[in-house]
Amino acid sequence: MKFIKLLSTLIILAAVSVFVAANFLFIKIDLGETGVRTQQYAVFGAKGVVPEDFGPGWHRNLPLLDTWKIFDSTVQTTEFTTEQERKATRKIYSFLSSTSQRYLDASSTGSTGQVELKSKDGYTVRLDITVKYRVSPNEVHKLYQELGSEARYKGIVRDQVQKTIRDIFGTMLTEQFYDPEVRRTKTVEAKKDLKGELADSSIDLIDILIRDIAFDPSYERKILDKKLADQDVELNKSRALAEDKKGETNRIAAETEAKVRVIEQELIAKKLTMKADTDKEIAQLNADARLTAAKLKADADLYKAEFEAKGTLLEKEASAEGERLKATALNTPGGENLVAFEIVEQLNLGEVTVSTQSNDFLDVASVLEKVGANAE
Repeated sequence: MKFIKLLSTLIILAAVSVFVAANFLFIKIDLGETGVRTQQYAVFGAKGVVPEDFGPGWHRNLPLLDTWKIFDSTVQTTEFTTEQERKATRKIYSFLSSTSQRYLDASSTGSTGQVELKSKDGYTVRLDITVKYRVSPNEVHKLYQELGSEARYKGIVRDQVQKTIRDIFGTMLTEQFYDPEVRRTKTVEAKKDLKGELADSSIDLIDILIRDIAFDPSYERKILDKKLADQDVELNKSRALAEDKKGETNRIAAETEAKVRVIEQELIAKKLTMKADTDKEIAQLNADARLTAAKLKADADLYKAEFEAKGTLLEKEASAEGERLKATALNTPGGENLVAFEIVEQLNLGEVTVSTQSNDFLDVASVLEKVGANAE
């Protein structure tokens, strides 16, 4: 039992010793941090800053021999803005995550007033700027060796940003600040120059953003008056253009109306022409029909006349033949008797008194002789 108690005591003492040794002999570097170690004596190497960046993890920290400086290796923010804008930013980020709160704290410590400069034509211009940067990877030990503290390199960033912005944007006329394309071009130029300047101090520029521009009140009044005057000019131009367009519209309307009238007249003329052509065709058809009918009637009349003539000829020939045959028949004794009979038959003498003394009707031969008949 005593052995178990002794063993437990030894384990606890060993654990405490390890914990104490870890805290006194080692240092822990968290994520997002970079450590720089300085050797106070030339025991395990040269004296001075060790030419190496130490990342997250546990590292040697011997008392009296090693000293450490911890740098933030994440992207840093320096804002050149107004106090009112900083308060608004703080209010927004106060409702966000701890990571956003960390950004807020970092940007607040690196904030300063707006960058103020003189434009090429002598007016005061103030720029609201946000700069993103970090210590160049694997060069933290160099930055510490040259500058000695984190505050100094942030001061270098602020000073260099103001100098570069004033040098580049100070060449612009005040009215050019209103042109977003000109501002973009100047921002790209400033970023290129600033990146080169900060690189010499082991600082890596991420980006630079022109957030807002403020002008001298007198210039803003001048710009406002100019804008109003320009608007009046544009308004007058628009009115003149509207009048021109109105005149052009009236001209087009008149031309259109004239074209419509011409088209209407052409349609009327075309209708009349078509009617005349149609009437002509109808008249031609009627004339052709009448001519055809006349030809057919003439042919029919001719045909009829020919047949009538043939009929008359045949009738005449038959009549003549009948007369010839009749004459031939009359030259016979029977014919003479027939003629005499017809003569007697055609006589209409009324009442005639005939003397029976002079005429003996029983003597047939005598009677026939008297009327010209032949008793034979």
